[in-house]
Amino acid sequence: MADFLVIGALALDRPIQLNGPLESGARLLGRTLDGALAPRLGGGAANAAVALARSGHRVAVCGSVARDHDGDACLAMARKAGLDITRVVRRAGTSRTTLILIEPGGERVVLGLDPDHLTLPPLPAPQPGETFAGLYVRAPFPGAEAWAAACRGTVLAHWPTGAFAGPCDILVASVDDCDPATLADPFAAGRAQVGERLKWMVLTSGSRGVTAHDGRRSVVVRPPPARAVDTTGAGDCFAAGLLEALTAGAEMEPALAQACAWGALAVGLEASAPLDGVFRAFRPAEP
Repeated sequence: MADFLVIGALALDRPIQLNGPLESGARLLGRTLDGALAPRLGGGAANAAVALARSGHRVAVCGSVARDHDGDACLAMARKAGLDITRVVRRAGTSRTTLILIEPGGERVVLGLDPDHLTLPPLPAPQPGETFAGLYVRAPFPGAEAWAAACRGTVLAHWPTGAFAGPCDILVASVDDCDPATLADPFAAGRAQVGERLKWMVLTSGSRGVTAHDGRRSVVVRPPPARAVDTTGAGDCFAAGLLEALTAGAEMEPALAQACAWGALAVGLEASAPLDGVFRAFRPAEP
């Protein structure tokens, strides 16, 4: 059992299962959670943190939620999921309503209503001696750099990193989020953002596989077959699986294989944060 910290968003997602694909002019029917547009736990930090917790680790989350009813409900769900929420900051204002529109094939559209251009509040600083075995920076909250510097193990961050400038060991990006310059030399682009400590730039492309670049070589892994029910949070579970395996001492190829397995498991769950998932912690192969 290890201690992990995940920095990023905790939120309430309101899923709507559609009876057909989203397209211009379509007339669709939707099935809501509990028939009442009820919420479920979501947000990038919660998605990854729950996967790590379900694999048997102690997991803390660091981020912010509004000081309103939805914020209270979000923290209650995170606490019930076994997450340490003592480093979550309460902010003024109201929670954003987020709809998750899920097509029959599992692909989803995330629709945030009435964005208010929220400025992320600063995180609490790590206390002297406070550290973690692994850190996932899902969102670049002010103060994330201090936690990264204090982490005694692997620091993994989501690309694009925004204001986060490291230190960082691994960057994970979807090819859909990368511009042509980044795709031409992913490792150089990553180091230009987070510095010389970077060891790997990992590019995901869904069912087509994942490629890790270290500036000298590339490692390619294909995901296992999966029946997609709801792809919400699958990328965060992938990142969590990669961080968990690397923290346990895995080399990059088996770590990517575990990450792909976690992502494949997540797409088969009707959830954002995978509360019902059984994620296997990394174990070295028998000699």
